[in-house]
Amino acid sequence: MLSGRVEPSVAHPSMTAPVEAVGELPDEQLIELFLKPGREVAEAAFRVMVMRHGPMVLGVCRHVLNQHQDAEDAFQATFIALARKAGSIKDRRVLARWLYEVAYRIALRAKMSAARKRTLERQGAEMSVTAAQSEAGWNELRPVLHEELSRLPEKYRTPVVLCYLEGKTNEEVAELLRWPVGTVKGRLSRARELLRSRLARRGLALSAAFLVTSFSQNAVFAEVVPTRLIDSTVDSAVRVAREGTATEFPKANSARAHALGSQIAIITALVILAVAATVSASGWLPRFFPSSVVPYIPLPPSDSSPVAPATGGSCHSAPAESPVSP
Repeated sequence: MLSGRVEPSVAHPSMTAPVEAVGELPDEQLIELFLKPGREVAEAAFRVMVMRHGPMVLGVCRHVLNQHQDAEDAFQATFIALARKAGSIKDRRVLARWLYEVAYRIALRAKMSAARKRTLERQGAEMSVTAAQSEAGWNELRPVLHEELSRLPEKYRTPVVLCYLEGKTNEEVAELLRWPVGTVKGRLSRARELLRSRLARRGLALSAAFLVTSFSQNAVFAEVVPTRLIDSTVDSAVRVAREGTATEFPKANSARAHALGSQIAIITALVILAVAATVSASGWLPRFFPSSVVPYIPLPPSDSSPVAPATGGSCHSAPAESPVSP
C-alpha cells in the first residue's frame, strides 16, 4: 500500500515505526486514526495518506499549472484541506476521488489568479514568454484533459483517477469500488472514448489520439513527490488540524506571494501615472479640473494573500462493459 512514486526515506527516523505500523491500513481507517487524539499516530496516518496519494495530487497540480512552485503550493493546500475536512468526507474508502476533485479546483483557482497577475504584468512591462515547441502541445493538452475529466460522470471519472492517475490495477479498483472487474474495464473504455471525442471537438484531435494511446499503454500521469514536500505538507497539515489555524496555505509561501503582489502594485501604479501624464499633456486634465490641481490617485494595496497552493499496476482496456448494471 505504501508503494508509490515518492523519494526514499520519506519519514523522519522517529516516525519510521509508526508509519510502518499503519502503512497497510485502508484510507478510511487512516482517517479515523488521524481524527483520534494522539499526535504520533495521527501524524503517521496522515503521512501515509500523503505518501499514498501524493503522486497523483502533484501530477494533477502540475498538469493544470505548468509551474513547479505553484503546483507544490496547490499540493500542500490540497492536503491541508484534507486535514481540516477529514471528518466530513462521506465516502472515505475512495479518498483518491475526493483528493482529485479538491486538487483540481485549487489548481484551477491558482491558475486563474496567476493569469490575472500576468495580465497586469504585461500591461506594465510588455514581456513575452516563449516555451519550447516540443512542450507546447502537451502543456496545452494537460489542463484541458483535467477540465474534461472533471466533467465526466462519477462512474467514469472515478476508475480513471484510480487507474490512470494512481496506477491501480483493474482488480484493485474493482475491489475498492465493489464492482465486477468487467464493469471497471468497460467504464474505463467508455471514459477513454468520451475524453477522446471531447478533446477532438476542442481541436485537439492529435493530442486526443496521443492520450488514448498513453492510457492504453498504462501510462500513469503522476509525479515523484520530493521528501521535503512530504515533510513540510505533513507538518503544516498536522499543525492546522491541532491548532485550528485559519489559513489554508503554508506560511513559507506568503513572502513570495507578498513580493509578487508588491511588484504588481508597482507596475499598476506606473501605468496609472503614465496615463495621467498623457492625459495632462493632451489638455484634457484642465477641462475636467479647472483648478489644474491633479487629483490624488491612491495606489492599490498589494495583495499579500498567497496563491492557492496544494500506487502501481496495469490497467488493460476491454471492448465492452460487464452485464452488471452501471
